[in-house]
Amino acid sequence: MKKLSVLFLSLFSLFACTKEEGIGGKNTITGVIIKEEYTESTNQFIKSYPAPEERVYIIYGDNAYFADDTRTNYDGSFRFEYLNKGDYRIFVYSECLACDAGVEPLFTEIKLKERKETFEIDSIFIKKYIN
Repeated sequence: MKKLSVLFLSLFSLFACTKEEGIGGKNTITGVIIKEEYTESTNQFIKSYPAPEERVYIIYGDNAYFADDTRTNYDGSFRFEYLNKGDYRIFVYSECLACDAGVEPLFTEIKLKERKETFEIDSIFIKKYIN
């Protein structure tokens, strides 16, 4: 009987320790935000450059709200560290002339499959309109 209860507890602890998305792992998500400037009147492209001090948000799993945020470095780069395996969404805001709020979120979905992975997402391009 003792052996059976030890076996049961071992199996229970194995399945009860499944880690959800979020902090606590050894994974990292990195990326770069590029700002593209356009004329407001004609929507003509002017120039692009790495976007310093832009806020970048992360959503863990299927949550509706962001769990953490960071700011981009001088070169437009950002990173989220110490993440568990699982599904994540990164988003930033880009100016939008047709949007009621004047901005729109741009989402990137990521699936971290390993225990110790650095996942580099493609550059995210945000818009800025100049008069």
